[in-house]
Amino acid sequence: MNLRHILQPLLLSLLVATIVATTQPSSAIAPETGPAAFGEGEFRFNNELVSFSLEAHANKKGHARGRAVFDNLSTQTQVVVKIDCLRIDSFDALITGTVLHSDDPDFPKSADVVFAASDGRGVRPDIMTPLFISPFPDCNTGSPPLTMFEVGNILVQP
Repeated sequence: MNLRHILQPLLLSLLVATIVATTQPSSAIAPETGPAAFGEGEFRFNNELVSFSLEAHANKKGHARGRAVFDNLSTQTQVVVKIDCLRIDSFDALITGTVLHSDDPDFPKSADVVFAASDGRGVRPDIMTPLFISPFPDCNTGSPPLTMFEVGNILVQP
């Protein structure tokens, strides 16, 4: 038997296997992503200076996760929120969650809260609302608070 007749099909099979293996999409490399909202800044509400940061992600099925921190710099209190719902309409985000940690008596641990953020995309200012106790079961049935302030960095990705 000729060595050429053995190696040629073997090399062709190896080449096809390499092409197939390197061109298959991998869920580990390209996970499905959904909407997200990020931001940080400060605003003044009821004569108190509030600093905030937020990071929220939702998957294609609508499940959200994330965290927000509101530091009242005037009263030296902090509220940490576990985000469980994120609804994005255009570049506006409505967010609800549960208080994980708080030394602010207005926001006790395990309270349901709501807040909103808006990405102005350079056309209008970025906007953030203060944290409020939520009357809604989640962000899908709620509406944004009416108290809004211009802030620094808000990024909303639909």
